[in-house]
Amino acid sequence: MFYSKERSDGHLNSVDLTNLPALKWLNRRAISMPNLQIEHIFSQFAFYQKNYLNIIQDPDQYYQCVSDAHIHFSVFSEEKIYLGDLLQLWFGDKWTEHQVKTLHDAKDHLWERASESWHNSLFLFSIERPGLFSSAHAYAWSTEEQQIKQISIDHTFPYYCHYLSLSRPKRYS
Repeated sequence: MFYSKERSDGHLNSVDLTNLPALKWLNRRAISMPNLQIEHIFSQFAFYQKNYLNIIQDPDQYYQCVSDAHIHFSVFSEEKIYLGDLLQLWFGDKWTEHQVKTLHDAKDHLWERASESWHNSLFLFSIERPGLFSSAHAYAWSTEEQQIKQISIDHTFPYYCHYLSLSRPKRYS
């Protein structure tokens, strides 16, 4: 973006406005980041684990869109879930296979299972409850099968609460 201004001696001065500090910020955000695919995230999972703290502190990285990542808690609520959200939920063991099992068994065996060792092979990225009386399901990446799976879940409210409790960096846009 260039702005031309005529000088008093008749010559034109050209100023590159993208070099001005305030407009550099604006120009940097005008370049849209591509939507990440779940498959890509898990093909580079070690990278995301290593850079987790940097990603959740940097708004540009945190708010990267992830295709099909959302939570549909009720008829009135559908929230987009970003890369930083997913990393916090996964590494905080909130949207994982372990959490699904814990919530499923909570009414009968919570205290018996609390001391069991666990391994996460499912990482949820989308939760849907189409209506008040319909069953809920989630989409998760299976690290064992290397594919997306649809699973039934008993409760959506705890997952929604975990989502609401996330700490997010301030957005500049």
